[in-house]
Amino acid sequence: MLLEEIRIMALATPFGSLHVPHSVPKKRVSAVERALEWCNTIITDSSLWQPRTIRKHIAVERSVNGKLVTIYPILAAKQDFGDDKTGFSRHHLPVMVNGKPVCVVPSLEMTGQEKSGLLHTDLVASLLQLFYVEHPPLKDLPGTLGKALYPKAFPGGRYDVMGHHPERERLRNQFHQEVTTDDDALAFIVNLDEQSLIHCHHFLNHLSYPKCAQFHAERILDQGFSRHNLEGTLWALQTMETLEPKRHNDCLPRFMHHPGDDVASHAIENYQPASDDDAWNVFSSVLDNADNATFWIAITRLLEYPELLEQLLDTCQELYDQSDDHDFRRTLLPWMSTHRNMDETIQVMLEELESHELPMFVHEITTYGNWFENVAFEMMDYGSNRLKCSIVAASVMNTSFDRFPLWEQLLQCSSGTVIASLMPYLAHIGTDRAFRLIEAQTNHEFRFVCRRAYIQIASFKTHPRTSEVLRQGTKSAFRGVRRECERQLQLRLDEGLDR
Repeated sequence: MLLEEIRIMALATPFGSLHVPHSVPKKRVSAVERALEWCNTIITDSSLWQPRTIRKHIAVERSVNGKLVTIYPILAAKQDFGDDKTGFSRHHLPVMVNGKPVCVVPSLEMTGQEKSGLLHTDLVASLLQLFYVEHPPLKDLPGTLGKALYPKAFPGGRYDVMGHHPERERLRNQFHQEVTTDDDALAFIVNLDEQSLIHCHHFLNHLSYPKCAQFHAERILDQGFSRHNLEGTLWALQTMETLEPKRHNDCLPRFMHHPGDDVASHAIENYQPASDDDAWNVFSSVLDNADNATFWIAITRLLEYPELLEQLLDTCQELYDQSDDHDFRRTLLPWMSTHRNMDETIQVMLEELESHELPMFVHEITTYGNWFENVAFEMMDYGSNRLKCSIVAASVMNTSFDRFPLWEQLLQCSSGTVIASLMPYLAHIGTDRAFRLIEAQTNHEFRFVCRRAYIQIASFKTHPRTSEVLRQGTKSAFRGVRRECERQLQLRLDEGLDR
């Protein structure tokens, strides 16, 4: 089955069925599929992450420091396809702690990879990889997620272990006893000292007391940048967004450089430029510091303006050439390669990378020349399953050489996980050659490989041997495989493909 045909129907993924709008470019569909397969590979190889079906979708969960972390790769894919009804805000990953959403946004520190700035699914894969070990390194955790999981190690912010404050409770009680109108609230606020004012936003409802809330919000914002009231600053911005949208928008550019990541992220995500030039002038200022946690959020916003793409790429090229930061260059280069031929630079980088850096880098690069064929064969000798999965993902996007010899060798010398990651791509190609490679895996020693092989065989709806191969599967030694083949044969009957 051709990729273009798949794009106009429900897309089968390891995490459930996914509708792909016609407007989504096939390159983006492929990128999201690769990311989901990468997520699935991480989960399959991990004993910590456990799949769980929630509302017909497969989420993954694990316990971290006594708290339940839930991640939804399928919702991340929906976000990448433009669905704004996932229940998570724009550019926020579908992550929950103990059943409550946590603000996790794209950032360089969080992911160490370029597509984090582009695809929610790539970010989710990085997050799954980060929590692949029993005790993830605290220094690499996204700030807000770290506060939710390890409040003592991440003091301050919305998940501060000192969230219960006696003075705050005293003021809250006094406020509710003395205040009945908006004017009462304003009089109450005006008479407080600076130490007391920091607690007010916890009980000052902008819907009930709009005049007072606006007064307090403006006062907070006029004080400038403060590391000691990040939560109050974010509250002030959100309050102004509701009560005075234009003034809120006008003040956002200066808060893009706020020392608090949540505040700066809010400013970048919500600013509405008046023109392409305005977008460039405002968002590009954040790119001056590649160490800034909001670097990739600014990249994402600039990508909303196609006319600015070449200018953005030129700027990123300058940043790459001028940087001595190996991690940053390793992160930026694959992202640039998705938009521009960076083959020469990639070949140089491959020589510089340590072996443990190769899998993630290779998984994310886009190459354009046939030089990659020889490199891919050489890398297969390293024997790493993660690297072989990455070779699969990278080779799919490069059509400059005959990939079948590479794929045939991967199928012969790889683990079941690698084979399972390759078969969906073969099914997308849809040729008889691809069919025969998948058919050869229907007798694999591992049940999950056999079952996935038959599922991919079933996607060749018009191939003359599809029914024959599925009928052979009904005689498999594995009960799950037999039932799957019977189900696929019944579907063919229902669709009128068989008689």
